[in-house]
Amino acid sequence: MPKIRALFALEINNNQILDNIEKYQRELQKSIGPLKIVHRSLIHVTLRFLGNINIDTAKELYRFMDSEINNKFFDQENKIGILKGVGDFNKRVFFIKIHGVNDFLREIYEKINDKTKAFPEIKQESKPYSPHLTIARSKRKSYSHSQQKRINNPGQIGYAQLKSKFKDYEFGKWKIKKVVLKKSLLTPTGPIYSNLEF
Repeated sequence: MPKIRALFALEINNNQILDNIEKYQRELQKSIGPLKIVHRSLIHVTLRFLGNINIDTAKELYRFMDSEINNKFFDQENKIGILKGVGDFNKRVFFIKIHGVNDFLREIYEKINDKTKAFPEIKQESKPYSPHLTIARSKRKSYSHSQQKRINNPGQIGYAQLKSKFKDYEFGKWKIKKVVLKKSLLTPTGPIYSNLEF
């Protein structure tokens, strides 16, 4: 049976937020590149990566998402999160911080995670869920390369200064409308995402 590389995610559809993210990405690339920048059309918040799953599993998880997540957690009004400040995981993954809805997102994550336990093909997570918005990933030896770039381009600020500059920067208020189930197709030029519907 064919498999689908899938994940549960939340979308960012606000153009002003995406414009602000691109502004930071450009400065980040100059400061600590070379980086693999996440294109604005691919930007999303991952709730739970599922890996390669069967079509039947995807269908069951989609029905679960529709009835137990979107119909119950988003039945009255949209939740508003604030995208503010920046961070990184060991200068390998660069992200924007999420405020105001972290407990809400963790509650959804836990409900989804409990459901995944019924499917042996889905690897269980060992780390607690930490909501964040990934916007870039480093390439090998990028930090030493960025130091050389600053020597060649002395007007460019270092990453520590850039991170400080954006530590309280508000990228925008984010309306969370629903959870989506995404298919991730890996290609030589990067992943292609599409929303699954059954």
